[in-house]
Amino acid sequence: MSELNLRAPGTEVRIMSSNILFDKSLPDRLPLIADYYRACAADVIGLQEVNKVGLGLFALLTDLYTPVPAQHADGKHCYTPILYRTDKYDLLESGSELYAMRGTDTKSMAWVVLADRATGKKLAVINSHGSLILAAYKLEATDAVEGEQWRVDNVRQMLEKKDELRAKYGTLPVFVTGDFNTKADRPSILAMKEQLPDSADVATVSRTDGFNSYHKAPGQPCSDGSPIDFIFVTDDAVEVLTHNMPNDEAALAISDHCPVYVDAKLK
Repeated sequence: MSELNLRAPGTEVRIMSSNILFDKSLPDRLPLIADYYRACAADVIGLQEVNKVGLGLFALLTDLYTPVPAQHADGKHCYTPILYRTDKYDLLESGSELYAMRGTDTKSMAWVVLADRATGKKLAVINSHGSLILAAYKLEATDAVEGEQWRVDNVRQMLEKKDELRAKYGTLPVFVTGDFNTKADRPSILAMKEQLPDSADVATVSRTDGFNSYHKAPGQPCSDGSPIDFIFVTDDAVEVLTHNMPNDEAALAISDHCPVYVDAKLK
């Protein structure tokens, strides 16, 4: 993992997305996750599935990162918080909201606007965990049809937040991170791409593709195919250098999702 912190030449910021999986193995995996984040040294990390046990991760990283937000405005627990480098950024604002169309309160988005202390440059990260319809919901609906309609509405909420932040801060670099619970050819992802390209598609140096970012359990290999974890960018303000989705032994061990991160310049 020592090579993880090697950045593409010219990199100003490294942004990561990481679903940590809130199953019974999470307490044992928290140190592995923390070690991986330290090795990767991302500037901002959008997290998914951070339940109350998962909050223990923050205590292991308190010297490096500040987490926001802990809960939504209505007091409900936020499962999609964001970590940012305390030594690099000043927090200008943060918030979160549940998705209007969702099956559980685990599905939400959060956002931060940060200012680099050294350069004054601002950036925003919107972090998401996409809605999903499972058999346990006992709905007369399928994930492929109605679930995808929910996710299209999730994208609407994210894009509205992006527009709101840019109306306030100007041509703000925005990164949209998350586990979208759907693949690249589905309507929700296509709707996102109408406004924000997938970082993998615009990376100028290198990209990772060819396998699904989701795997059945921590430590299990990934199958061939398309990822469900993405980072989208405002390409008028962000130049993506590298898109990385590691699936080595260390990356596979931390969760049932591979982490995804990008190295980028801010225009």
